[in-house]
Amino acid sequence: MPVAIARAANEPVTGIDVIIRSKADGRVIIETVTDTRGAFVVKEMRPGPYSIEAGTKLPLALLKRSGGWGIALIPISAKTVKPQKHRAKPASRGMQVDIVVPDGTTAAYTVIITD
Repeated sequence: MPVAIARAANEPVTGIDVIIRSKADGRVIIETVTDTRGAFVVKEMRPGPYSIEAGTKLPLALLKRSGGWGIALIPISAKTVKPQKHRAKPASRGMQVDIVVPDGTTAAYTVIITD
C-alpha cells in the first residue's frame, strides 16, 4: 500500500493506518486507513476514554521527522457533542493521542488527520 505523507502544515495525511481503541477495556473500536481527505468515519463512540494510534506501520524515523499530526473529531450524529482537536505525537507505535468522548449521547464522528 503506498503511503503519501502531507508536505505542508494542515494538509491531509492520506493512506495512513489508524486504530481507535477503548482505554476502558482495550477493545478496538475501528481499524482503518485514511482516505484522500485524511479522514474516516467512526459510526459509534460511546462516552469514555480512547486511544488513537496512527501510522503504526510507518518507520519510526519518518514519524519523528513529522513532529506530530493534528487529529480532529467532528461529530456527525449528535448536536450535543462538540468538535475536538488534538495533537498526536510520535510514540513507540506510530503517532498516539488519548481522547475522551464526553458524557452524553453516543456519537458518530468524522476523524480527520492532518500534518
